[in-house]
Amino acid sequence: MSLTLVTGGTGFLGRHLLARLRRDGRALRVLARPAADVAGLQGCEIVRGDVASADDLRRALAGVSRVFHLAAETRDGQPREVYRRVNVDAVATLLDLCTEMQVERVVHTSSYFVIGRTGPPRNAEGFVADEYWTHDPSDMHDEHEQSKYDAEHPVNQHVSLGHQVIALIPAMLYGPECRPVRGVPGLAAGNRIVRMLAEHAAGRYGSLPGDGRQQWNLVHVEDVAAAHVAVMDAQDPSAKWPPPRWSHWHLLLGGENVSVKDLWAAFAELSGTPAPKAAVGGLFRKLLGGGAAGGRSKEREAMDSHSWAYTSGMATGDFGYAARPFRQGLQETVAWMRSSGLLGSGGAR
Repeated sequence: MSLTLVTGGTGFLGRHLLARLRRDGRALRVLARPAADVAGLQGCEIVRGDVASADDLRRALAGVSRVFHLAAETRDGQPREVYRRVNVDAVATLLDLCTEMQVERVVHTSSYFVIGRTGPPRNAEGFVADEYWTHDPSDMHDEHEQSKYDAEHPVNQHVSLGHQVIALIPAMLYGPECRPVRGVPGLAAGNRIVRMLAEHAAGRYGSLPGDGRQQWNLVHVEDVAAAHVAVMDAQDPSAKWPPPRWSHWHLLLGGENVSVKDLWAAFAELSGTPAPKAAVGGLFRKLLGGGAAGGRSKEREAMDSHSWAYTSGMATGDFGYAARPFRQGLQETVAWMRSSGLLGSGGAR
């Protein structure tokens, strides 16, 4: 049985991917940081190490035929060198080692940051981007966004050399987690949308970003995990992978484009928590991920005030990608939040 390595397997998307792979009975190895919580990953071989260390990557890759690379620094407000080390340099090192060690297939998980924001002033309101849309290098909000954009360069280089690598670009992920969660602080860094909703339910959100009309592309985490497996397992009559008939070397995995006002209206209806008002104020800065004590950076506040609207038409046409309706996914998520004590004052603990 071939051995598959997953980096970032203890993260939000990573745990969903591993759960799916484990159900299929695959031989799995996980590269996990020394202090990472690996509870719930029974059946996976755990290799402790640093994704930015070539030596640790070499150990993790020994005997591996397939790699899902999900590891990334997703927290806001980190120093530039942290983002560069994990999100850029580690990608280049991993792909070079995969080529050297003759790994058969590599799926690199990217970010919608590589496409960039949509809407005014660069585009008309309602503009929806696809894989051919080029990010404006002068329109970076912070070093996090810059690092994810720069990580595409080594991926593109390997693709250009004919190596068996493809990048997948999830939009804004949301959904239940594959592990018990104790309060808002226990939510995974990658589960940003649920953290935002839970902060509001705990009375710590404040007002909406922007005017609430901006569009966010929201996709359920389980649909993205399923797409990763479908891409890795894809077959082609030519016996080449990725199939030459596919449209692009990186593919967007999104769901519906939903206005921020509509997101909050749907959450209010399903959870019984009144929606916040659409006015930027000081309380809005007390959101997820921005500095000490949960404060938001002005860069993250600006990001959330913009549109990030995309289409996944290429993935749908190339390998049959499908995402569940937003309303269905949010209903499932709210039910999980309620069962996990993330609605009402209990979410603050």
